[in-house]
Amino acid sequence: MMMKERIREIADSYFISVTLINAAVFVTGMMFRPDEKFGYEAFLSPLIYGALTVIPTMIMYSGKELPIRQLILRKAIQLVMDILIVVAVIFAGNPINRETVTAAAGVSVSIVIVFAAVHLIEWMLARRTAKQLTEQIAAFQKRNSG
Repeated sequence: MMMKERIREIADSYFISVTLINAAVFVTGMMFRPDEKFGYEAFLSPLIYGALTVIPTMIMYSGKELPIRQLILRKAIQLVMDILIVVAVIFAGNPINRETVTAAAGVSVSIVIVFAAVHLIEWMLARRTAKQLTEQIAAFQKRNSG
């Protein structure tokens, strides 16, 4: 894959992630701290979390086609890294108590959901692109075959 394509893929993943992280922050916030109010700086959190979750994506990148077993293993490692990074950033310095552990578990679940949704959306977009390319190739072959 060319560097330009890889950068576009990472950017797509980032913006899909940020959008879904916004939704996850809203849902988990309403569940665990519905009365909390934030200032404008809170709008930066999803951007930062999205950027942090791109790091494992870049580390785990492979330029070659992977067997399904290796791909699943890499995605699992990437998910664990995402959870560890985001939970560490959010809860660093907080005392470990029941409320913190419950909130960290809720955040972890939301990370799993966002991770799965991002990959599902990326798969659907790639599938649509592949279908369009296949149709274009078929039309080209039809025009030039006779």
